[in-house]
Amino acid sequence: MAACSVRASVLLCALGLPLGSCADRSPAAPTDHIALLTAGPVRSSSSPVERPIKADCTTTITFIAPGNAGQCAVFQPVPSAFIAIGGRCETAHLGRTDLNAVQQLVFQLDGTGQPVIVGGQPVVIQLRNCSTLTAANGDGLDHTTIGDVMPGLGSAQVAFSGTMTFVGGTGRFSAASGSARFSGTASLATNTGAFSFEGTLVY
Repeated sequence: MAACSVRASVLLCALGLPLGSCADRSPAAPTDHIALLTAGPVRSSSSPVERPIKADCTTTITFIAPGNAGQCAVFQPVPSAFIAIGGRCETAHLGRTDLNAVQQLVFQLDGTGQPVIVGGQPVVIQLRNCSTLTAANGDGLDHTTIGDVMPGLGSAQVAFSGTMTFVGGTGRFSAASGSARFSGTASLATNTGAFSFEGTLVY
């Protein structure tokens, strides 16, 4: 899989630290700025309905220290960096939704288990995050995300794609499940990004 430098990955996620501690091998204690998604998808005991879901989102990126990352079911205890993502999505069937996420940027490792450094920066090969989409009425749809980081599209831009898995939430999404594919780009020059996703939501 192609890799890109953390510098480029920063924006990558958008979905993109000073890079905090590159050698930090485990996410820190949980914080409450985003739901802690430590369990698998919640299944509804009633009669859930399968619905298509798609959205176009714009985001902003902020680097955070590993100690402020909290916990997420898909985080891995490997050398990595963390970013906070905020944004707005226009979501079919949900309307305008707010996006909040904490993302782990996973580094490529050498044979000794240490980050590969290119141009003075760790190489990022994967993104993992826990996110919440909040509808206008306050109902929150939680999802985890795992994606690959592609080579830079320029000196300050990266691309990414992967899968998001819906894992419950609040209100009408308390027993939500389903998944979607996403893809997007982010700019290191502006710390902004954009991505879209499309899939199936069950609730």
